[in-house]
Amino acid sequence: MPRKPDPTLKPAIVEKVVQHLRDTPIADVSVRSLGRVLGTSAYPIVYHFGSRDALIDAVVNHLAPAADQPLDPGTDATGLADWLVARFGGLDDPDRALAARLTFELGAVESLAGRTHEHRSHQALVDAVSAWCTAHGHTADTAATTAQALVSAARGAQWSHIVDDGHTDVDTRLRAVARGLTSDARVPAG
Repeated sequence: MPRKPDPTLKPAIVEKVVQHLRDTPIADVSVRSLGRVLGTSAYPIVYHFGSRDALIDAVVNHLAPAADQPLDPGTDATGLADWLVARFGGLDDPDRALAARLTFELGAVESLAGRTHEHRSHQALVDAVSAWCTAHGHTADTAATTAQALVSAARGAQWSHIVDDGHTDVDTRLRAVARGLTSDARVPAG
């Protein structure tokens, strides 16, 4: 008879991996090396998560749960700015900064490994902003290009913060991006 999984093991693995990833680039992380960090074999990682990338995704979700809040297309400009900050900002918090760094690292090598998770996640953000733009008077064509530019600018603000050792006020830049979009769209600021 197989053993029942220990429900405390999965969160404990995530916490231990979070601590390890604070000082370790993803390129240096494998299932086997994570097993050594955990003081075990690779089996618990594979059993609970399936792969290294699934474990890293679980770490990102654990570190930045507010990042999953959906964008209401009917919200006003202030709501858009608040969503941008909730999704891309708050990087003064070390956990959110680590989640952003891990997302960038995963996305940077994803296509080399044949994965599409980060690409799909990025596209979902673009689609959400595009729906917001459409609801606020953009044509379908301009909504798509505007949304792509806005999400790229938001990711650029994140990346700037990460590589410039926190000298970028991400939240302020994100609110400025939202203001720029809404002033172009002639949307009331709320």
